[in-house]
Order: sequence, then structure tokens, then C-alpha cells
Amino acid sequence: MSIRLLEHMRDELIATGIVQNTPEFCHSWLGRSEGYIRVLRYHNTEPSVETLSVCASKLGYYAARLAASDQPQHQAWSERLANLKALCDRAIAEQSEAVWRAPERMAV
Repeated sequence: MSIRLLEHMRDELIATGIVQNTPEFCHSWLGRSEGYIRVLRYHNTEPSVETLSVCASKLGYYAARLAASDQPQHQAWSERLANLKALCDRAIAEQSEAVWRAPERMAV
């Protein structure tokens, strides 16, 4: 799920012209190397909560900055970024819950 989420976010940011390609997205928005998504896919693993948190933080920062603008285009971008942040936050919550719900961590 989360790899598809990263790809969706990358595609949205490319569509708005905020980033130009996957390497730029990985480096600038995830704080990872340019091949991060490719490595996740190769190893069949999910992005870390840290990576999702970095992206969510940056999305929230720019959503708030754009929301303060009077320009309609900026307002629309702000809404798109806020929606992407909400998707990131949901993925973080799901991964976090999976950790504490693991049988060996459940306190009964």
C-alpha cells in the first residue's frame, strides 16, 4: 500500500510541476536517495514511518504556506498537498498500530 502511496504522491507533485521526476521526489520530499522507491519495490518492503513522516511534514508545511496566499491556484495546490498529507498521516497511523498490536507487544 505505501509504495503505491509514494508513487501517487510523486505523480501528483509531478502533475502540479512541484517536482520533475522520481529522483527529485525521493531526494527532496522523502529525504532518501534517488532510487528509494525502486529499492523498496525490489526488496518488497514498505517505506519507513520516518520517511512517511518527513514527507507528511513537508506537505503540511507547504500546504499551510500556500493556503495563506490570495491566489486561487495556490489555494488549489494547498488543498492537494493537504490531502496528500492526510494520506501520509493515515499510512503512518496504520504502520504504528501494526507495531503495537503485534502479539508480542500486546499487554494483557
